[in-house]
Parts: sequence; structure tokens; C-alpha cells
Amino acid sequence: MLAKLMKYEIKATSRWFLPLYGTILIFALINKFTFINPLVNNPAAFNNKSFASVIKGIMSVLPMFIFVMLFVGIFVTTLIVVIQRFYKNLLGDEGYLMFTLPVKAWQHILSKLLVSMLWYLFSSIVALCSILILIPGETLKQITYALGILIEFLGLPSVIILVLCVVTTLIMGILEIYSAISLGHLFNKHKLLLSFAMYLGISMINQFVYSLVIFLVLGIAYIPFNAIGDITISFRYVLNILTILSVIFSVGHFCLTSYLIKRKLNLE
Repeated sequence: MLAKLMKYEIKATSRWFLPLYGTILIFALINKFTFINPLVNNPAAFNNKSFASVIKGIMSVLPMFIFVMLFVGIFVTTLIVVIQRFYKNLLGDEGYLMFTLPVKAWQHILSKLLVSMLWYLFSSIVALCSILILIPGETLKQITYALGILIEFLGLPSVIILVLCVVTTLIMGILEIYSAISLGHLFNKHKLLLSFAMYLGISMINQFVYSLVIFLVLGIAYIPFNAIGDITISFRYVLNILTILSVIFSVGHFCLTSYLIKRKLNLE
């Protein structure tokens, strides 16, 4: 049943993302040939003050402006869809239908979470590909070389922990939104406003706990910062703490949301 829920969710949300992904990649290619290549190969042409060159410059900059808007729009759209699908599909009018299905509350939440993670992954990949299209070949080689040095400096374990930290933090962020919306729906009026207030409160509490735990753990461990090796060890310590806290908070938010939907559901 979880797979069917995810299939339905992907089908319902793909109409938002697939056209957006295709559009941003197309504009990346357009800017590659109308803005980036002319700027790299003939920068003096952009300093020409003739009327024709000004018009040409405007026509070259316009696709880049649209590309930047689309680039930002990918992640804004992803966030809006994450909120809208949970709010409307489970706690809005569609909730009456969704909760007649022989599916448990945690399965609804998990399906929404997994599909949201999937779209965040695809959005990140498309955004990265669009940037790689724009970057000139020589610059790309230099960036690749610099990343290789950075990975070697940090060490493979730190890189793996960093990826895990990013993933768990993203999961926690999505579940934070879910729990805030669920708490806001405990009230009969001003649900959206109260959901936003709940989110602010939850975020403040999380940030306070994060800061306090990191300060206490690093203070107890006392890792000096007088050598490169010490810096990498401290970095790994912080990543470990952040990852563990993200997992704990994620479990807490998931359980809270599941409980509220199962026991305190308010669709009025």
C-alpha cells in the first residue's frame, strides 16, 4: 500500500516539476551560447556602447535573468509542493477521502516524506546539471581539481558523514513542517497562521538544542585548534552531533505528526 501511495503522490506532483526541469535545462543551454560563450570568448563586445550592441546585450542578459528566476523557482516550488501536498491532501478537503483508505497514519506521512525527498533530490540534480552546462570547460576542470583537494583534506569519512548530515537535516526539516501543520490544525480558526507560529516555535527550540548540545559536547571533548588534523577532527565531531540530533528530532517529529493525525485529526 505504501508503494501505491507513493505512485499516486508522484503522479500528482510530477506535473509541477517535469515542465520546470525541462525549462531550466533549455534556458541553461540558451545562456551557454548567447551569454556565457560570448562573454568568455569576446568580453570586449559587452563594453561596446553602440545601440545595436546594447540591444544585443539586453537580449543576452534576459535569458540569464529568466534562468536565475527558474533556478530559485525550483527550490521554492519544491518547498511549496511539500507544504501544499501535506496540508491539502491530508488535512484539507481531500483528507476525508484519504483517511477512508485502509492505510495507517504513519504510511501517509512516510509516503509524503519519501516523495518530497525524491523531488528534492531531482531538483538538486537538475540545478547542478544546469550550472555545469553554464560553466566553461577550463573552469570546470579547476573546480573539479579544487573539490578533489578539499575531499582529500577532509577525508572520505568526513565527506560521507557530511552527506548523511545533509540528508538527515533535510528529513528533519520536512518533518518539522509536517508537525507544525498538524499542531496548527488542532485549532478551529486561523489554522495556517497558527501552523506558521508553531513552525517558528519548533525551529527556535531545535536551534537552541542544537547550539547547546554542540557547545557542551565540544567543551567536554575539548579538541584544540592548533593543527590541521585538529580542525578536521572537530569538523567530524560537529557533523556527527548534527547527524545524531537530526535523527532524534526526525523520529520525534514523525511520531508527533503520526499521533496527531491518528488521534487528534481535525478536518473541520
